[in-house]
Amino acid sequence: MLEIRAAAQDRSTAEPRRPARAAAPGRRPAAVPASLLALGAALVVVSLLGGAAWSGLPRDAGFALLTVGGVGLLLTAGTARGHAPRPVEEQRPAVPGPPAPRNDQLGLVGIREELDVVDVLRDVRPGQELWWMDTFPLTLAGDLDAIRRSLDAGVRVRLLVLDPRSPALAARLREIRQHYGLSPMDLRRGFDTLVHQLRALGEADPAVAERLEVRVHDGSTGAPLFLVLGDPATVDPATVDLAADPGTTQQAPPATPEVVRAYSSYYLLDASQDMPYLEWRQGPFAERLHGYARHHWAEGHTVFPIAPGDRSASAFNVRTERAPHPAHGADGS
Repeated sequence: MLEIRAAAQDRSTAEPRRPARAAAPGRRPAAVPASLLALGAALVVVSLLGGAAWSGLPRDAGFALLTVGGVGLLLTAGTARGHAPRPVEEQRPAVPGPPAPRNDQLGLVGIREELDVVDVLRDVRPGQELWWMDTFPLTLAGDLDAIRRSLDAGVRVRLLVLDPRSPALAARLREIRQHYGLSPMDLRRGFDTLVHQLRALGEADPAVAERLEVRVHDGSTGAPLFLVLGDPATVDPATVDLAADPGTTQQAPPATPEVVRAYSSYYLLDASQDMPYLEWRQGPFAERLHGYARHHWAEGHTVFPIAPGDRSASAFNVRTERAPHPAHGADGS
């Protein structure tokens, strides 16, 4: 396209063509074929008038010259017609098409062909928070060391996974079973092992229990997400809406930090850690991803940290604890 436009600009800025000069008299393209035709006709006439003595070779040569001369005239006429000047059409200005949508209007930064939680944590600063939403992190057991170092440095991590007994997770396992050979029982056992490892880390390192929270939810698979939230201390208090009544004292609710960076992927026949991720910068679309994660987080059930002796974190007994209803007395209260 650039070469075509450049050629059009060269034609528009070039000097007008000069009229073609007349061809020299000695260079007429039809002179040679005409001469051959005349010579061939003369030989044929002589052979006819000369009798039997002239009816052999001169006659054959005459017919040959007539054939060559006729073909030459036809070729010359066709060439001349092909080189005839054609009327130059006026060039119409190109009609501009609709502007292409810019990626930065949604905040799209690019595509990360490979991405896991360790890669994301390298760019998370102390005081920031990482939201991690997935079906079930198959590599989490091998990433606990990197997660623990980030927790000790002051990073908070929220992990939201599907309930190991949920129909959505069972359907997802059927999609990836051909490549990974996992069964629902494999994930339940892996989930139990993971929870016990987290409890052991939480007892050994208070930062793990303080800055890491794991929940399970029984919803749709959605999309794998990594959301990096800014430090709540950097949020402007003026942006917090206070709904206190006049004359009363009410503290401001905790400020919600904004998403400074987000990564989203999709589910095919491969696990999420083997899929590319789209990277999003801070903006409205990143906040929509955060709203989606908050929605499922509110519906989830906490499995870490848990109170000592609570067995509800077992993958075989994941349940939402409900407060018991108070008994009604005789007075109806």
